[in-house]
Amino acid sequence: MNIKLLFTGAILLIIASLLSGKEKNQLFYPAATIDSSLRKDAWAVCRDYSQEFELQNYGKAIKRVHMVITVLDKNGDDFGELVLAYDKSKKISSLSGKSYNALGFPDDRLKNNAIKDVNYTSEGAIYDDLRMKTASFSGSTYPYTVEYNYEIEYNGLLGYPEWQPLYAYRISFEKSSFRISYPDAMEIRYREFHLPIGCRTEKHENGIHSIEWKLDSLKAWRHEPVSPELGIETPHVITAPIKFIYEGYAGTMSTWKEYGQWISKLNEGRDQLPLLRQNEIQKLVKGIKDTAQIVRQLYEYMQNRTHYVNIQLGIGGYQPFPAETVDRLGYGDCKALSNYMKALLNAAGISSLYTVAGASSFNHGITMTDFPTDSQTNHIILCVPLHRDSIWLECTSQTDPCGYMSPFTAGRKALNITSEGGKIVNTPLLTANQSSQDCKAEVQINPDGSMQATIKTKYRGYQYDNVSNTLTQSKKEQEKTLYKNLSITGLVISDFNYEVKKDRIPQAVETVTFSTPVFGTKIGSRLFIPLNIFNQITEIPARVDNRRMPVYRSYAYIDKDSVIFRLPKGFNPESIPKAKTLSTEFGEYSSTITLKDNQMLYVRELKMNRGTWPKERYSALVDFYSSIVNADKARLVLKEESK
Repeated sequence: MNIKLLFTGAILLIIASLLSGKEKNQLFYPAATIDSSLRKDAWAVCRDYSQEFELQNYGKAIKRVHMVITVLDKNGDDFGELVLAYDKSKKISSLSGKSYNALGFPDDRLKNNAIKDVNYTSEGAIYDDLRMKTASFSGSTYPYTVEYNYEIEYNGLLGYPEWQPLYAYRISFEKSSFRISYPDAMEIRYREFHLPIGCRTEKHENGIHSIEWKLDSLKAWRHEPVSPELGIETPHVITAPIKFIYEGYAGTMSTWKEYGQWISKLNEGRDQLPLLRQNEIQKLVKGIKDTAQIVRQLYEYMQNRTHYVNIQLGIGGYQPFPAETVDRLGYGDCKALSNYMKALLNAAGISSLYTVAGASSFNHGITMTDFPTDSQTNHIILCVPLHRDSIWLECTSQTDPCGYMSPFTAGRKALNITSEGGKIVNTPLLTANQSSQDCKAEVQINPDGSMQATIKTKYRGYQYDNVSNTLTQSKKEQEKTLYKNLSITGLVISDFNYEVKKDRIPQAVETVTFSTPVFGTKIGSRLFIPLNIFNQITEIPARVDNRRMPVYRSYAYIDKDSVIFRLPKGFNPESIPKAKTLSTEFGEYSSTITLKDNQMLYVRELKMNRGTWPKERYSALVDFYSSIVNADKARLVLKEESK
């Protein structure tokens, strides 16, 4: 008999006997009862998750959550931790926790003193009235189980909960449920994604309307390379208000226009500057006729006078500090700095639009144009409409060029806050040609395999971000960064410099002169010379059986390398790699070698496309990368002439 089955059977017999015993021997969530299909690819298993959201009116609600998680191994410890943020509009009215060992016995190691109440100090925060309660338990042996119950009271509501059972990779669920209830006189909105038929039930009782969703046996997902966010493909429900009250400000959210009207109301009267500052601004731009030039000058003025801090005080999450306050203090968050920039432009007679946007890889901006929610945006930028185009300003950066939208906010739908309300617009997105890395180099190869080289690399568009942080470093730190990035054995840098052109499509040129005594590999009378020195792709995305996610790339770019090799005297090419050309829906690759006299020109170009492709095309992407990796390994073989 299989030993593993025998052991499991014995454990189950022990459990059964204990279950028939007295209450003190009652077992809770024994790990042995977890189905094997839920253990596959999982670091933790959620045994039970139930969330109830009880709306009392448009501004008050109570959320009750019960959750039980069995952590299978050390990788899953984070799933056993609980972090609950709160402030004056969100009160944690109760929180308790328990822990159990693998057999299901309470081990009493998760007590009230394991639950901590601490300041919530966000990075860069100066003003912050947020706090958080945390609870964590790390068992000395695995698996172990934690159970939490908590209740949160809301006094002010702008958004309702989202239910996404598979909220992370490597966790599976035995059962999960979400229930929202509200008085019949109220209305709510909800939208479902990837749900099976029959998982939703609705009922009316005693003037209360309730909707409940339930799902069982949700298997864990593994992260897959080159894929979008997990929520794109997994079951979830988004709920949202129609009417709401937050910090005394009432609003409606049936449309993005209405939501914009509410934000406009929050901002009323907050873009005013002191008279002395207004006069200074008017003198600063006096005589400048070009509006774009005025915007650039005032943007750089703002960058020099202010810096970014995270402010989460009162309704800091939605309402900016007055421009006068930022002018006096010299700092603010994204809302405050964008509002301040708006005030500077007002002083110069230039209109601009406060713009609610999505930022980072975790928020793709407005993805549901017909279903507004506050969670679809997390950042504020500024839009300056001009006659032919608009200038977009990222006001939290002290170094970004005027008009440049990095991948942090580029290429998504945002909300301009106009006098009439919210208007959906698109933030600019650079093409592959506008986002390029162009490298030109000359390399002198010596008979012993050493070399001297000069390389000039032009970073443009999104590729400017590859070097933008380096530009603000000291000379010494820049040199350290170059040594790390060039990653050439025996590298000795003798000189380097940077030239920067700040524009809507920014550009930086990096010039480096260096040498190494061990560039080529000499074996007998032959020298083996690597051709792709500076931009070699060495990793191939892992092959994934039964892939679930589509293939996704957020932006396009082009890399081009042109390297002139000056060959050592007395050596002739013995083996020259063939030209390579690849063309796929994901991008294009080419490499050519031209030999003339004692020089060889190596030209490599790689273009990667932006887009989303069906999961079935992933194997083709892996093949594309595999071909690039092999082509990038090409070496020139030189043979020494006989003496």
